[in-house]
Amino acid sequence: MTDRRVGRRAFLAAAAAAVVAGCGADEPPPSDPPSPSPTPKQPAGPASDPPLLTPDLPASAPWQPGANEISPEVKVAAVRVLEALGTVPDGVPVSPAADRLTAAGAAPALEGFAGPLLPPVAPAVAQLVYAQYGGLERTTASVMAIVKQTWADGDNLGERVVTVDVRLAKSGSGWAVTELRPVAPVPDAAAGLTGPAAELAGSDRVQLPNAAVADLAGGIVDPRVVAALLQLAQAYQLSVSVFRNGHPENVFGTDRQSNHTRGRAVDIWAVDGRPIVSMAKDDPFLLDFLAAVRATGSDEIGAPVDPDGGPGGDYFADDLHRDHVHLSFERAA
Repeated sequence: MTDRRVGRRAFLAAAAAAVVAGCGADEPPPSDPPSPSPTPKQPAGPASDPPLLTPDLPASAPWQPGANEISPEVKVAAVRVLEALGTVPDGVPVSPAADRLTAAGAAPALEGFAGPLLPPVAPAVAQLVYAQYGGLERTTASVMAIVKQTWADGDNLGERVVTVDVRLAKSGSGWAVTELRPVAPVPDAAAGLTGPAAELAGSDRVQLPNAAVADLAGGIVDPRVVAALLQLAQAYQLSVSVFRNGHPENVFGTDRQSNHTRGRAVDIWAVDGRPIVSMAKDDPFLLDFLAAVRATGSDEIGAPVDPDGGPGGDYFADDLHRDHVHLSFERAA
């Protein structure tokens, strides 16, 4: 028994040795590892900068009037021209703007009135902040518009706010823009303000377009108007459209000088973020606000509704004032 077990172990050991020997005999001897490929030389000099990425512009969407607008086609005609001038796709020259104006149904000659309504570079987007009537007659109109312009300048975005008085005339085919009267933006308009005017311009409860801040800086605005806005701002957040610049000089359709031209008036287009034009005439919020306006001492208040119900008081109402509240001081200080 012992001899047989030893013989089997010897067989297994011999078989294993044969397998190992056979495997080694069939393989070629190991060769030296291949030499690495030479690394291509890099050109001398600094690495090139990565391409600049164009920042995202705001979405461009045509403005649409709300449900309570009076003669909305007038405002639409005005705004389409402003959008055509200020919205410029990438790769399209800012000027000439004839093709964009023609596509908007407007006269190419309007570019001659555009001034700051044309952005400094393209691509650019013009967004309407608000469109308010400055005058509305049977065949003529004024639309005061606040337009925010945004453009891509390299890898930065630039922006500014422009106020413009758009004049229109009615023709057989509808309303057409005949003239543009933009107010040139004033950089750092609030820098030199002091006292109540500085408080008003710096308030986060009163939204002022650039032209309105420039009016404050120019000493144009009656101190009573400034005080009235500060008083109202204690209870309300206000969005102002215009003091003087950007408003027709005369009461539209007359030869009477407007209180805006005298610096004694301000137009408010939204209260607590709610556009005046969106409010019903019997809205308690609107009526409370009008009472607060009278409490400032204003003696000429134009609004969508006359709370006193008739002529002779401090209030007056008409279609022109359906889209804003006019706070004014008729009597001299």
